[in-house]
Amino acid sequence: RLEGPAFLVYYGPAFLQNLGNDAPAKRLSVLAEIYRSARQLWPPSVAKAAVNVIIRIDMIKTLSVADMIEATLGGDLWMLVKHNESEAFVERSSKKKLNKMIATSQGFQVLDLSCALPYDM
Repeated sequence: RLEGPAFLVYYGPAFLQNLGNDAPAKRLSVLAEIYRSARQLWPPSVAKAAVNVIIRIDMIKTLSVADMIEATLGGDLWMLVKHNESEAFVERSSKKKLNKMIATSQGFQVLDLSCALPYDM
């Protein structure tokens, strides 16, 4: 039984190729978290087996995992924000912006970057 939608992560390969000092497993963990969040926003459905959704990660494609974690330590969040039925973007968000999204019932998932934290934290 086929279910969809399928996800196309724009800049996914660039994100993985731009390792810098990051461990490959940490970058893969962040990418897996993006896919997990996308599946929460678009639950599997037989009716959507032939549908594609574009996930844009422009904002993080050149960032290190340390840069992403530093933003969260400063109080910001990384979120996957649903812009329409076929597109979502990874965005850096303040808590104020998060509250606005909740108030307007905009679809989003907060990315859990604990998978990328150093083991000694």
